Amino acid sequence: MAAGFFAATTRGIDIWLLISAGILAAIAGEIVGFWIGRTFGYPALRKHGPRLGLTEGRIKIAQWLFAQYGGRFVFIARFLPVLRNIAAVLAGANAMPQRRFYLASWMAAAAWVVGYGLAAYLFGETFTSLATPVAGILGVAAGAIVVALPALLLRSEKRLLTKAERGLAGATTRS
Repeated sequence: MAAGFFAATTRGIDIWLLISAGILAAIAGEIVGFWIGRTFGYPALRKHGPRLGLTEGRIKIAQWLFAQYGGRFVFIARFLPVLRNIAAVLAGANAMPQRRFYLASWMAAAAWVVGYGLAAYLFGETFTSLATPVAGILGVAAGAIVVALPALLLRSEKRLLTKAERGLAGATTRS
């Protein structure tokens, strides 16, 4: 996002080249994360997860979300600050089918990079052309949204954990 903003303000960076590089980097990161999860799985999550805020309850929530939503979860996770960083590892650890993961992940990476990259670029253009208090207010509002979203997710964590435990318990009794 910062690169998109600076591409608009410096005029020395081609936004489409930047977006292409961003998509490739996002896809590469997702592939690496998926194979880390596939290779090391839940033992590594349980051992190292708490250091990253990945508690036993959050691991259960992830299991349930993958069982319920699979590719849709991978796609949506790309747009959520905390999940974006761990969704690929969780997909690998949950043995999500590789092709389904790649399709969902690559579509999400392209949508995320294009959407956020162009938004930052347009914001940078607007900011440099207006440079008024209105542009500053819009920047503060965007920053507030980015900061508030993780807080809203944490508020619903208990509710999701309850659903995950019920869903996983139901899946266990049916097996």
